[in-house]
Amino acid sequence: MLAPKSDFIGLEGITHLATGGEPPLLKSHREAFEEFARDKACGFGGYRAHWAVGDDVRGQLAAMTGLAANDFALLGSASAGIASVLSSINWRSGDNVVTSSLEYASGRYAFARLAGLEVETRLVEPAGWQVELDGLIAACDARTRIVYVSQVSYLTGQALDIATLSAALRPDGIALLVDVSHALGVVPVDGRLADFIVCAGYKWLLGTHTGILAWNKASWRDLEPLHIGWNSASQGPTPASYRLKHGAGRAEAGNPNHLDAYLLRTSLAYLGAIGIDCIARHVWAFSGTLRTALAELGLTVTTPAEPVARAGNICFTHPAAERLMELAAEDDILVWADSGRVRLSVHAFVDEDDIARVLARLPEYLSKAS
Repeated sequence: MLAPKSDFIGLEGITHLATGGEPPLLKSHREAFEEFARDKACGFGGYRAHWAVGDDVRGQLAAMTGLAANDFALLGSASAGIASVLSSINWRSGDNVVTSSLEYASGRYAFARLAGLEVETRLVEPAGWQVELDGLIAACDARTRIVYVSQVSYLTGQALDIATLSAALRPDGIALLVDVSHALGVVPVDGRLADFIVCAGYKWLLGTHTGILAWNKASWRDLEPLHIGWNSASQGPTPASYRLKHGAGRAEAGNPNHLDAYLLRTSLAYLGAIGIDCIARHVWAFSGTLRTALAELGLTVTTPAEPVARAGNICFTHPAAERLMELAAEDDILVWADSGRVRLSVHAFVDEDDIARVLARLPEYLSKAS
């Protein structure tokens, strides 16, 4: 098995297909917590150790994405990262932002707030359940400041061709903000293709509720978030002046959640030891089997069939989605359901028996929920 269930807390006898919402934690996270607690008891020396762990995490994230370590900030959430990026843009009346109507609420709501600055949000409608790059690109014009997309959709499971989108936007100086919450840790992510990336640490990275922001300094000129604090800068020549940090750390207003960093370091080391390419092959194979079987049951599957256009999330619509989730949970099969759809998430610890088990039981759940 790629990632033995015995490496995780609480997976005994469980078919866990809910990583897109909440993954299990590793047993080695207990050791990480103990290390954090020991360091916390060591006064200033322990406090310095906390910051060193954060530096380790930034280095791990850099190795996973092709960016530099100081391109990363550890925040409270991916939503906080989006807010940092938007607050750093010098908006002018008549500017616009472009995203899909299927995007996660964090981006859509943040964009909607820009209406008070007379900035237009252009929500591109999908073709069926699929976001089309041509539609996003066509919605841009000379006043478009930023485009926001997810590499992998939380809602449909669709994976976008970020390289093609990046190539279309960069010549026009339009910033590209990519949410990789459902990609990082399960499929390859090239952070160099985006100007900014955000990620939730508690999904496919197998961490806890922390957020990640990356600013690709090689492609985008600046990041000047409105919300800063003592950890964002150094003292200037006067008490009221300051010098922002060179990297994305300027978005860290104060202490990041150091405990989350200890846990995330452990998760990243675990995933790195397996290898993201190896995890991706595993996930594409099993999620492909799952998608094919769901379609054969006559379900409306919103996830594309082609491996390049999907990752670990396989989704289908159903009017009783949450009832299906409840029925599955009674059999210790964990899926995720909201917004009228069921999401089954395949990560490295999912095996043939898990796929066979959910497919064997699903027809009964569909019958009971109808």
